[in-house]
Amino acid sequence: TVTADSRHQFFGGTAGNIAYNLGLLKKAQVSLVGSVGQDFEDLGYKKHIQQFSNIDLNVDLYKDLFTAACYIVNDNKSNQMIIFHGGALDKCQDIDLREKITNPEEFRVAINSTQSIEAMNTFSTQLFDLKIHSIFDPGQVTPLFKKDTLREIIKKTEILIGNNHEIKRIKEKSELNEREILEFVKAIIITKGSEGSDLIYKDENKSIKTIHIPIATPSKIEDTTGAGDGYRAGVLTGLSMNMTLLDSCRLGSITSSFVVETNGAQTQIFNLEQVRMRFSETFGYNPPELKGLS
Repeated sequence: TVTADSRHQFFGGTAGNIAYNLGLLKKAQVSLVGSVGQDFEDLGYKKHIQQFSNIDLNVDLYKDLFTAACYIVNDNKSNQMIIFHGGALDKCQDIDLREKITNPEEFRVAINSTQSIEAMNTFSTQLFDLKIHSIFDPGQVTPLFKKDTLREIIKKTEILIGNNHEIKRIKEKSELNEREILEFVKAIIITKGSEGSDLIYKDENKSIKTIHIPIATPSKIEDTTGAGDGYRAGVLTGLSMNMTLLDSCRLGSITSSFVVETNGAQTQIFNLEQVRMRFSETFGYNPPELKGLS
Protein backbone atom coordinates (compact mmCIF):
# COMPACT_ATOMS: atom_id res chain seq x y z
CA THR A 1 0.00 0.00 0.00
CA VAL A 2 1.27 3.43 -0.97
CA THR A 3 -0.16 6.48 0.79
CA ALA A 4 -0.12 9.97 -0.72
CA ASP A 5 0.52 13.22 1.15
CA SER A 6 -1.84 15.20 -1.08
CA ARG A 7 -4.22 14.85 -4.01
CA HIS A 8 -5.11 17.38 -6.70
CA GLN A 9 -7.68 17.08 -9.47
CA PHE A 10 -7.62 19.20 -12.61
CA PHE A 11 -9.64 19.28 -15.80
CA GLY A 12 -7.48 18.27 -18.74
CA GLY A 13 -7.18 16.45 -22.03
CA THR A 14 -6.05 17.97 -25.30
CA ALA A 15 -9.52 18.86 -26.60
CA GLY A 16 -10.68 20.28 -23.28
CA ASN A 17 -7.51 22.31 -22.81
CA ILE A 18 -7.76 23.82 -26.28
CA ALA A 19 -11.48 24.53 -25.83
CA TYR A 20 -10.97 26.23 -22.46
CA ASN A 21 -8.49 28.69 -23.96
CA LEU A 22 -10.74 29.24 -26.98
CA GLY A 23 -13.45 30.10 -24.46
CA LEU A 24 -11.25 32.67 -22.73
CA LEU A 25 -10.29 34.21 -26.07
CA LYS A 26 -14.03 34.37 -26.89
CA LYS A 27 -13.72 35.13 -30.62
CA ALA A 28 -13.96 31.72 -32.32
CA GLN A 29 -17.29 29.89 -32.50
CA VAL A 30 -16.31 26.38 -31.48
CA SER A 31 -17.82 22.93 -31.92
CA LEU A 32 -16.11 20.58 -29.44
CA VAL A 33 -16.52 17.04 -30.77
CA GLY A 34 -15.65 13.95 -28.77
CA SER A 35 -16.86 11.15 -26.50
CA VAL A 36 -17.36 11.38 -22.73
CA GLY A 37 -18.47 9.04 -19.98
CA GLN A 38 -21.08 8.78 -17.24
CA ASP A 39 -19.06 10.99 -14.86
CA PHE A 40 -18.66 13.95 -17.23
CA GLU A 41 -21.40 16.01 -15.61
CA ASP A 42 -20.77 14.89 -12.00
CA LEU A 43 -17.12 15.88 -12.30
CA GLY A 44 -18.24 19.38 -13.17
CA TYR A 45 -16.50 19.23 -16.54
CA LYS A 46 -19.69 19.85 -18.52
CA LYS A 47 -20.52 22.99 -16.54
CA HIS A 48 -16.88 24.07 -16.71
CA ILE A 49 -16.94 24.13 -20.53
CA GLN A 50 -20.50 25.41 -20.85
CA GLN A 51 -19.57 28.62 -19.03
CA PHE A 52 -18.31 29.81 -22.43
CA SER A 53 -21.06 30.99 -24.77
CA ASN A 54 -18.88 30.49 -27.87
CA ILE A 55 -18.45 26.73 -27.33
CA ASP A 56 -20.96 24.15 -28.54
CA LEU A 57 -20.42 20.95 -26.57
CA ASN A 58 -21.01 18.45 -29.36
CA VAL A 59 -20.01 15.27 -27.52
CA ASP A 60 -21.39 11.72 -27.39
CA LEU A 61 -22.22 10.44 -23.89
CA TYR A 62 -21.56 6.80 -22.99
CA LYS A 63 -23.30 5.92 -19.72
CA ASP A 64 -21.52 2.56 -19.43
CA LEU A 65 -18.04 4.12 -19.58
CA PHE A 66 -16.03 6.73 -17.71
CA THR A 67 -14.54 9.91 -19.14
CA ALA A 68 -10.87 9.56 -20.05
CA ALA A 69 -8.57 10.19 -17.10
CA CYS A 70 -4.87 10.41 -16.37
CA TYR A 71 -3.50 9.56 -12.93
CA ILE A 72 -0.03 10.87 -12.11
CA VAL A 73 1.88 9.80 -9.00
CA ASN A 74 4.97 11.82 -8.01
CA ASP A 75 7.48 10.99 -5.29
CA ASN A 76 9.75 13.40 -3.43
CA LYS A 77 12.58 12.68 -5.88
CA SER A 78 10.49 13.87 -8.85
CA ASN A 79 10.01 10.34 -10.17
CA GLN A 80 6.66 9.98 -11.88
CA MET A 81 4.27 7.13 -12.65
CA ILE A 82 1.46 7.83 -15.12
CA ILE A 83 -1.66 5.70 -15.55
CA PHE A 84 -3.98 6.60 -18.43
CA HIS A 85 -7.51 5.26 -18.84
CA GLY A 86 -9.07 6.00 -22.23
CA GLY A 87 -12.62 5.05 -21.30
CA ALA A 88 -15.14 6.81 -23.53
CA LEU A 89 -12.32 8.41 -25.53
CA ASP A 90 -11.89 5.10 -27.35
CA LYS A 91 -15.37 5.58 -28.83
CA CYS A 92 -14.27 8.61 -30.85
CA GLN A 93 -13.47 6.33 -33.77
CA ASP A 94 -17.22 5.72 -34.13
CA ILE A 95 -18.03 9.42 -34.61
CA ASP A 96 -19.16 10.54 -38.05
CA LEU A 97 -18.42 14.23 -38.47
CA ARG A 98 -20.66 14.33 -41.53
CA GLU A 99 -23.61 13.72 -39.20
CA LYS A 100 -22.46 16.19 -36.53
CA ILE A 101 -21.55 19.05 -38.86
CA THR A 102 -24.47 20.08 -41.06
CA ASN A 103 -23.03 23.48 -42.00
CA PRO A 104 -19.39 22.79 -42.99
CA GLU A 105 -19.10 26.00 -44.99
CA GLU A 106 -19.27 27.95 -41.72
CA PHE A 107 -16.13 26.32 -40.31
CA ARG A 108 -12.84 28.05 -41.09
CA VAL A 109 -10.59 25.34 -39.64
CA ALA A 110 -10.61 22.19 -37.50
CA ILE A 111 -7.87 20.66 -35.39
CA ASN A 112 -7.45 16.88 -35.51
CA SER A 113 -5.68 16.31 -32.19
CA THR A 114 -4.25 13.42 -30.23
CA GLN A 115 -6.44 10.35 -29.78
CA SER A 116 -6.56 6.86 -31.32
CA ILE A 117 -4.94 6.34 -34.71
CA GLU A 118 -8.24 5.03 -36.06
CA ALA A 119 -10.16 8.12 -34.98
CA MET A 120 -7.57 10.56 -36.31
CA ASN A 121 -7.46 8.78 -39.65
CA THR A 122 -11.26 8.74 -39.89
CA PHE A 123 -11.57 12.42 -38.93
CA SER A 124 -8.94 13.37 -41.50
CA THR A 125 -10.97 11.78 -44.29
CA GLN A 126 -14.28 13.20 -43.05
CA LEU A 127 -12.91 16.74 -42.71
CA PHE A 128 -11.43 16.49 -46.19
CA ASP A 129 -14.78 15.31 -47.58
CA LEU A 130 -16.51 18.21 -45.79
CA LYS A 131 -13.96 20.62 -47.32
CA ILE A 132 -12.96 21.89 -43.87
CA HIS A 133 -9.28 22.83 -43.64
CA SER A 134 -7.60 20.83 -40.89
CA ILE A 135 -4.59 21.05 -38.61
CA PHE A 136 -2.98 17.66 -37.93
CA ASP A 137 -1.76 17.38 -34.33
CA PRO A 138 -0.81 13.74 -33.57
CA GLY A 139 1.08 14.57 -30.37
CA GLN A 140 2.00 11.69 -28.08
CA VAL A 141 0.58 8.99 -30.35
CA THR A 142 2.93 9.89 -33.24
CA PRO A 143 5.12 6.78 -32.71
CA LEU A 144 2.07 4.51 -33.19
CA PHE A 145 1.37 5.63 -36.77
CA LYS A 146 2.35 3.51 -39.75
CA LYS A 147 3.93 5.12 -42.81
CA ASP A 148 0.97 4.81 -45.17
CA THR A 149 -1.54 6.17 -42.65
CA LEU A 150 0.66 9.16 -41.85
CA ARG A 151 1.15 9.95 -45.51
CA GLU A 152 -2.57 9.78 -46.25
CA ILE A 153 -3.40 12.14 -43.40
CA ILE A 154 -0.65 14.59 -44.37
CA LYS A 155 -2.03 14.72 -47.92
CA LYS A 156 -5.41 15.85 -46.53
CA THR A 157 -3.98 18.37 -44.07
CA GLU A 158 -3.47 22.14 -44.36
CA ILE A 159 -1.16 22.63 -41.37
CA LEU A 160 1.02 20.18 -39.44
CA ILE A 161 1.83 21.01 -35.82
CA GLY A 162 3.97 19.32 -33.18
CA ASN A 163 6.97 19.75 -30.94
CA ASN A 164 10.54 19.09 -32.08
CA HIS A 165 10.45 15.43 -31.16
CA GLU A 166 7.03 14.81 -32.74
CA ILE A 167 7.89 16.49 -36.05
CA LYS A 168 11.14 14.50 -36.20
CA ARG A 169 9.21 11.26 -35.65
CA ILE A 170 6.63 12.21 -38.28
CA LYS A 171 9.43 12.64 -40.83
CA GLU A 172 10.96 9.31 -39.84
CA LYS A 173 7.69 7.37 -39.81
CA SER A 174 6.34 8.87 -43.05
CA GLU A 175 9.74 8.74 -44.77
CA LEU A 176 9.08 12.29 -45.99
CA ASN A 177 11.49 15.16 -45.51
CA GLU A 178 10.47 18.74 -44.81
CA ARG A 179 10.31 19.76 -48.45
CA GLU A 180 8.22 16.72 -49.35
CA ILE A 181 5.76 17.37 -46.51
CA LEU A 182 5.42 20.97 -47.71
CA GLU A 183 4.31 19.66 -51.09
CA PHE A 184 1.06 18.76 -49.34
CA VAL A 185 0.65 21.07 -46.35
CA LYS A 186 0.61 24.86 -46.29
CA ALA A 187 2.87 25.08 -43.25
CA ILE A 188 4.62 23.20 -40.46
CA ILE A 189 4.51 24.67 -36.95
CA ILE A 190 7.14 23.40 -34.50
CA THR A 191 6.73 24.29 -30.83
CA LYS A 192 9.94 24.35 -28.80
CA GLY A 193 8.92 25.09 -25.24
CA SER A 194 10.97 27.89 -23.70
CA GLU A 195 12.74 28.37 -27.05
CA GLY A 196 9.56 29.55 -28.74
CA SER A 197 8.25 28.12 -32.01
CA ASP A 198 9.01 28.01 -35.73
CA LEU A 199 6.66 28.59 -38.65
CA ILE A 200 7.95 26.82 -41.77
CA TYR A 201 6.38 27.34 -45.19
CA LYS A 202 7.11 27.71 -48.91
CA ASP A 203 7.07 31.19 -50.40
CA GLU A 204 5.80 32.09 -53.87
CA ASN A 205 9.18 31.06 -55.32
CA LYS A 206 8.90 27.60 -53.73
CA SER A 207 11.74 28.44 -51.35
CA ILE A 208 11.38 27.08 -47.81
CA LYS A 209 11.23 29.85 -45.24
CA THR A 210 11.40 29.62 -41.45
CA ILE A 211 10.15 32.37 -39.15
CA HIS A 212 11.06 32.06 -35.49
CA ILE A 213 8.45 33.16 -32.97
CA PRO A 214 9.80 33.92 -29.48
CA ILE A 215 7.88 33.11 -26.34
CA ALA A 216 5.89 35.77 -24.57
CA THR A 217 7.29 36.27 -21.08
CA PRO A 218 4.86 35.09 -18.39
CA SER A 219 4.57 36.90 -15.08
CA LYS A 220 5.67 33.63 -13.41
CA ILE A 221 5.99 29.95 -14.26
CA GLU A 222 4.01 27.53 -12.10
CA ASP A 223 3.21 24.61 -14.42
CA THR A 224 3.90 24.09 -18.12
CA THR A 225 1.17 21.46 -18.53
CA GLY A 226 -1.17 22.44 -21.36
CA ALA A 227 1.01 25.24 -22.72
CA GLY A 228 1.05 23.63 -26.16
CA ASP A 229 -2.74 23.36 -26.13
CA GLY A 230 -2.95 27.04 -25.27
CA TYR A 231 -0.72 27.77 -28.26
CA ARG A 232 -3.06 25.81 -30.50
CA ALA A 233 -6.06 27.74 -29.19
CA GLY A 234 -4.32 30.98 -30.11
CA VAL A 235 -3.61 29.72 -33.63
CA LEU A 236 -7.21 28.59 -34.09
CA THR A 237 -8.59 31.88 -32.80
CA GLY A 238 -6.32 33.87 -35.09
CA LEU A 239 -7.28 31.84 -38.16
CA SER A 240 -10.98 32.12 -37.31
CA MET A 241 -10.55 35.92 -37.31
CA ASN A 242 -8.74 35.84 -40.67
CA MET A 243 -5.40 36.78 -39.16
CA THR A 244 -2.29 35.80 -41.09
CA LEU A 245 -0.81 32.47 -40.06
CA LEU A 246 2.20 34.30 -38.61
CA ASP A 247 0.03 36.55 -36.44
CA SER A 248 -2.01 33.50 -35.43
CA CYS A 249 1.16 31.73 -34.26
CA ARG A 250 2.17 34.84 -32.36
CA LEU A 251 -1.25 34.84 -30.71
CA GLY A 252 -0.54 31.21 -29.82
CA SER A 253 2.66 32.30 -28.11
CA ILE A 254 0.73 34.90 -26.12
CA THR A 255 -2.00 32.47 -25.07
CA SER A 256 0.44 29.78 -23.94
CA SER A 257 2.25 32.31 -21.74
CA PHE A 258 -0.88 32.69 -19.60
CA VAL A 259 -1.31 28.91 -19.27
CA VAL A 260 2.02 28.40 -17.48
CA GLU A 261 1.23 30.97 -14.79
CA THR A 262 -1.03 28.62 -12.78
CA ASN A 263 -1.08 24.97 -11.72
CA GLY A 264 -3.21 22.88 -14.07
CA ALA A 265 -4.03 23.32 -17.73
CA GLN A 266 -7.45 24.96 -17.21
CA THR A 267 -7.05 27.21 -14.19
CA GLN A 268 -5.63 30.36 -15.81
CA ILE A 269 -7.84 33.41 -16.30
CA PHE A 270 -7.09 36.17 -18.81
CA ASN A 271 -9.00 38.61 -20.99
CA LEU A 272 -8.56 40.22 -24.39
CA GLU A 273 -7.14 43.44 -22.97
CA GLN A 274 -4.36 41.43 -21.30
CA VAL A 275 -3.80 39.54 -24.56
CA ARG A 276 -3.47 42.79 -26.52
CA MET A 277 -1.10 44.27 -23.95
CA ARG A 278 1.19 41.22 -23.88
CA PHE A 279 1.10 40.93 -27.69
CA SER A 280 2.20 44.56 -28.02
CA GLU A 281 4.91 44.15 -25.37
CA THR A 282 6.27 41.02 -27.07
CA PHE A 283 6.01 41.87 -30.76
CA GLY A 284 5.79 45.66 -30.80
CA TYR A 285 2.37 45.91 -32.43
CA ASN A 286 -1.15 44.50 -32.36
CA PRO A 287 -2.76 42.88 -35.41
CA PRO A 288 -5.70 44.94 -36.71
CA GLU A 289 -8.03 42.01 -36.01
CA LEU A 290 -7.26 42.30 -32.27
CA LYS A 291 -7.77 46.03 -31.98
CA GLY A 292 -11.04 47.25 -30.50
CA LEU A 293 -12.24 43.78 -29.47
CA SER A 294 -13.81 43.29 -26.08
